[in-house]
Amino acid sequence: MHSFDGKSVIITGASGGIGSATARLFAENGADVVVNYYSSSTKADEVVDAIQQLGRQALCLKADVSNPTDVSTMTKEVIDQFGRIDVLVNNAAAHPPPLFQFKNPDWDLWIRMVRVNIMGILVCSHYVAPYLKETHGNIVNVVMDYHLGGIGYALTKTAGTPITRGLARELAPIRVNAVSPGPIDTWGMTKEEKAVFIKQALIKRTGHPTDVANAILFLASSKASYITGETLHVDGGNFDHK
Repeated sequence: MHSFDGKSVIITGASGGIGSATARLFAENGADVVVNYYSSSTKADEVVDAIQQLGRQALCLKADVSNPTDVSTMTKEVIDQFGRIDVLVNNAAAHPPPLFQFKNPDWDLWIRMVRVNIMGILVCSHYVAPYLKETHGNIVNVVMDYHLGGIGYALTKTAGTPITRGLARELAPIRVNAVSPGPIDTWGMTKEEKAVFIKQALIKRTGHPTDVANAILFLASSKASYITGETLHVDGGNFDHK
């Protein structure tokens, strides 16, 4: 028997990287999985196929996580299909490239990062929470729990840490936790970037999406039943970036 048999999980931004690795891991542990995406239907379909090959149900749903109408519709479709929601993984993010340039600002880009990376967590949690209350489910956010100072992507992702603590208070007894990844080789790093990250980390390698997925699975499981409002760092001891 798997730890998530009979349960359903929504993973936002699940078409690639950490999201797809997390979707596959939940399926391997018995869950039916909602593969949310916004831009890449082809990659999302590939994740769905992989889940179905594991013998689990998968639902591929396009939704802008910052759009209340989209998220409300997605939530209703999940209930219609699976009848329940046990875990919400807020993983979707608007991220570089391009970087936000203060001297030549793209304000639409900045607002988009704020809406997806900050508002998206709140919108998805708002619509899913009533169903998590019924199933004694929980939420795991993917955040950035460090900040060297900045005005772009890092700023918007760092907001996920206090949001996690705030939601833990707001939604209790629904558990709300977060994972803060370090340098994860998701979309590909240059040799120079890898060398810097490996030098900084105590565990001398870059992270893999499965490293983060394993942490998410743990926080969502009954093994973490007395943990809420916390952020788990998955960074190989990479203290220099904090």
